[in-house]
Amino acid sequence: MNIEHFIAIAPQLILSLAIVMQLLLIAFKRSQHSIAFFTVSAILLALFAHYPAIAHVNLAVTPLLFVDVFSLTLNVLILSCSLVAVWVSYGYLRSAAEFHDEYYVLLLLAVLGANILVLSNHFAAIFLGFELLSLSLVGMIGYLHLREHTLEAGFKYLILSATASSIMLLGMAFVYGATADMTLAYQTPQQQDLQLLGQAGLVLIMVGFCFKLSLVPFHTWTPDVYHGAPMPVTLMLATVSKAAMFAILIKFWLVSAIFENQTLQFLLLGIAIASMLVGNLLALTQKNIKRLLAYSSIAHMGYLIIVLAIQSQQSVAWALKSGVFYILVYIIATLVIMIYLSGRSKAHGEHDNDEWQDWQGMIWQRPLQASCLILALLSLAGIPLTAGFIGKFYLFTVAIENQLWGAIAALIVGSGIGLYYYLSIIFCIVAKPEKATEPVNKATGTNLGNFTISHATVMTMLTAIILLLGLFPDILASQLIFQSEQITVIFSEASQKF
Repeated sequence: MNIEHFIAIAPQLILSLAIVMQLLLIAFKRSQHSIAFFTVSAILLALFAHYPAIAHVNLAVTPLLFVDVFSLTLNVLILSCSLVAVWVSYGYLRSAAEFHDEYYVLLLLAVLGANILVLSNHFAAIFLGFELLSLSLVGMIGYLHLREHTLEAGFKYLILSATASSIMLLGMAFVYGATADMTLAYQTPQQQDLQLLGQAGLVLIMVGFCFKLSLVPFHTWTPDVYHGAPMPVTLMLATVSKAAMFAILIKFWLVSAIFENQTLQFLLLGIAIASMLVGNLLALTQKNIKRLLAYSSIAHMGYLIIVLAIQSQQSVAWALKSGVFYILVYIIATLVIMIYLSGRSKAHGEHDNDEWQDWQGMIWQRPLQASCLILALLSLAGIPLTAGFIGKFYLFTVAIENQLWGAIAALIVGSGIGLYYYLSIIFCIVAKPEKATEPVNKATGTNLGNFTISHATVMTMLTAIILLLGLFPDILASQLIFQSEQITVIFSEASQKF
């Protein structure tokens, strides 16, 4: 490795060093304020390290990692979400009497795992990133073990992760047995029996990805995990984990040129359609906002899978642009809602304050926060003038270009069902308020103590981005076009053997 390689992976090196420093910091001084400040500083430093790394893209650092514009873009998104997660975690955990320094070590380990996953160009790196992310999240989900449903959620996530890892590892073994190659750009075997073995391996790897993205029929315990996890950890699951798994899935799919395999594409499209319909139907009856967001995330991941069902190399650039734009706007809208929920919840409470029917009449008592939530929900529903509408428009375009009529029908039906439950929450927010039973904080306009002015400020900024991207999508889309054009070259280069 030379200096160029070190600069290219500097963000990951910074995160690794910061984890060691966190352990030393805990050993010398147990202070939640210090560890939180140190974690934020490390993530910010890793974010800034992406600027010099941009000059060294299209670089294979080792056979395990390949640095490209697509990976750097997704890693910046992951680090930004992690920054928000650390900030809301600090406000959430400081209400408890005991120290929670180890929580921030787990958080940074999860971020490092997500970063490695996005940069992966080899099955070994995928497995390493996958396990680092999953095991850290297991610890974080069960961290407040005395709370209701928390241990159950942690155990269920552990079972899900172990199952996904086992299936994916078996699939990788099959592919290696057929091709004698563990890079994403493996060569298709010529012998018929080896081709069957390789295809069986690909199906198993795809099942592993479907588990991690909670796609139907591998979604069963996802709402329980969202519900039982502490609120900042649910934020991590809905943003960092989803972005990382989406990034490695799309790299695996396109670099390996699996999209040319009609059988696998048919299976994936069937999973996408089922996820859009089942996720939205199950969300209809949910009164808990965390469970509702879990079910709706199944549907949104189903929408996103449309970008993988492309028919030719010419569609790759547009599909990537659409996919990155959609995951970005989905994450921003989700962050707005979860920041609000984190601000209203406390670590020492029996459970989080996550019943959306408690929001009745919020628009009359806390108009700024209610407006932010309404716009975020409208964006998730895909209503015009919001970023979510543009994201769905891009997905429609990909589906029409590739004549995916079944996916288009499912997208329309699923969006219609989703509109019903998102509007139900909005009607609750603007309904006649119930009599307040708790004292209202005059400074923040809320009746719960953890919500601060900074929560309202960040929610407002993210909501402004939702509106800005809804009115002027080219601000971001033009940049993604430039980047996605590079990505097609990157994928071509990645297909060459090391």
